[in-house]
Amino acid sequence: MSQHSSQIFSFLRQTAARAALVSFGSILLAEMGDKTQLATLLLSAHSQNLGVIFCGAAAALISTSFIGVWAGAWVARVIPPRWIKTSAGVGFLLIGLSLLWGSLPIAG
Repeated sequence: MSQHSSQIFSFLRQTAARAALVSFGSILLAEMGDKTQLATLLLSAHSQNLGVIFCGAAAALISTSFIGVWAGAWVARVIPPRWIKTSAGVGFLLIGLSLLWGSLPIAG
């Protein structure tokens, strides 16, 4: 393997590792304390078979992640990435403004 090929392979490996860590971290933080985790906690409290609860919850999370990845890839093929980023930014801005407006004393 040439020096150039080795550098490209190393770069790709680092990029893949970075993408995996970012996706793991963002999903972990997003899922902490959400209704799915609370539902899993309640199921575990009422069940004697924790392994089955864990496997069911893990399978559900893997399934929803698969759907998200598949849908995201499909959307990226149909809609230009710039439009997706702009739409997401505008959407988050509108949600933020709506939440801010609802918390103001003059909002009624």
